[in-house]
Amino acid sequence: MTIALAQFASGEDKQANLRAIRDYAQNAAQNGASMLFLPEYSMFYAKMNRRSQNAQAAEPLSGPFVTALSQIAQEYGLWLAAGLYEQTDGLPYNTVVVLDKDGVLRGVHRKTRLYDAFGYRESDECRAGDAPFIPIDTPAGRLGIITCFELRFPALAAAQRAAGADVLFVAAGWAAGANKVLHWRTLLCARAIENGMTVLGADQYAPDRFIGHSAAFAPDGTTLGTLEEGCGLLTIHI
Repeated sequence: MTIALAQFASGEDKQANLRAIRDYAQNAAQNGASMLFLPEYSMFYAKMNRRSQNAQAAEPLSGPFVTALSQIAQEYGLWLAAGLYEQTDGLPYNTVVVLDKDGVLRGVHRKTRLYDAFGYRESDECRAGDAPFIPIDTPAGRLGIITCFELRFPALAAAQRAAGADVLFVAAGWAAGANKVLHWRTLLCARAIENGMTVLGADQYAPDRFIGHSAAFAPDGTTLGTLEEGCGLLTIHI
């Protein structure tokens, strides 16, 4: 099975973000991939005034962004997974959606452990989900999902494995900082080894903000593929 991980820098222009996603989808399909995994914040990322901008940018799952993802999935015959801000009656959820190649919404993960760490408070700008993702069958296997900071909690990955996942997707905007690349790569590999499942990490890249370094690891910890800094597409076989 061939899959692809996209690493890019989303911003405040949703249409520009969608154009980037479409380009990655086209390249993934040309490379023979059946699934394309995109980072956290794929729909929108604001550098300033995040609380107010996230609330304004948030959309329902029936909104324009997911509708556009559905069209891209159908156009290129790809399953897609991508992060967005999901509209609620208060602060938005930090959400990852999964759509099948017919554009049908197949899964939704609302981040449960927000990034209140390293001097940051994500809970000031998002609300936490209240339930783990329920793994779903996909062309790559039974898929589990966690988001970014949740990678630091071994029990969350173990719960996905216990629920039947044999592939774990980690959508991320992994913040830059001292030893953050080491943390990211080590934790991805550790979750693969300790649970005996393939782990896929798709990360944002922006200098001094997000580290990039998207990567995939086999159940025994073997590196299946990596990116470094910069935007790009990682195509791997699992």
